Amino acid sequence: MAGSHVQQGRARQAQVADRVAAKVADVLRADATFESGSVALSARIAGAAAAAIVDLPVSVRRELSKRQGELTRRIRGLVESFSDAPDGGKIALEIPKAVEPSKGEGLGKIATAEEGERLLDELAVARKLEDWAGPVAGANELQRDFGIARSTLNRWQHAGEVIALLKGTRKHVYPIEQFIDGRPAKGIGTIAALVSNQRVAWLWLSQPNPMLGGRRPINLLQQDHADEVVDAAQTDFSAQ
Repeated sequence: MAGSHVQQGRARQAQVADRVAAKVADVLRADATFESGSVALSARIAGAAAAAIVDLPVSVRRELSKRQGELTRRIRGLVESFSDAPDGGKIALEIPKAVEPSKGEGLGKIATAEEGERLLDELAVARKLEDWAGPVAGANELQRDFGIARSTLNRWQHAGEVIALLKGTRKHVYPIEQFIDGRPAKGIGTIAALVSNQRVAWLWLSQPNPMLGGRRPINLLQQDHADEVVDAAQTDFSAQ
């Protein structure tokens, strides 16, 4: 009698496993042309499995829970069988028999170096340094207004710790925003070392940067966020 009950229980479990597997198979077939991610597909499979057992008697569900391994093996075997399809799960692409090569428009007429310079001169617009660099000051003004000694400024410049912009042919001026409490903001020297051109370095520091959420790097240096600015600069300039 006991053996009969055991056999009946196993038969019911096998029926439930087959029922769940059939539901999962339906989901997989339905999703064959459905562009869903693995999470969405897993959720649909789980939902199908739940739908297959939710209306079963409590006693059957308890018996099934004792032998989850069997159910797992059946579902895994079913899922793996889909990868054994004759087409290997590949998507057939319709390839045209003839492809017309694209010739493009070509490079056009190649200009000489002299012609290129002439065309650039026509497009170039003269701008004052202060128009794009913002407020700047020479060594005398920095000593007078900020107490920065000329010798100290020269030492910073030779050590690459400040941004110095050439104004005219010989005079250097210094963007005022780079100084905090009479000293270069932390990180200025690192940026200057990454960017060999001082004008490019200051343009980068003074313009809104998408990598920094649209904020200006120099403003972040003023707020003592040098690490964040240096990381962005390394991303922009290290490959150059």
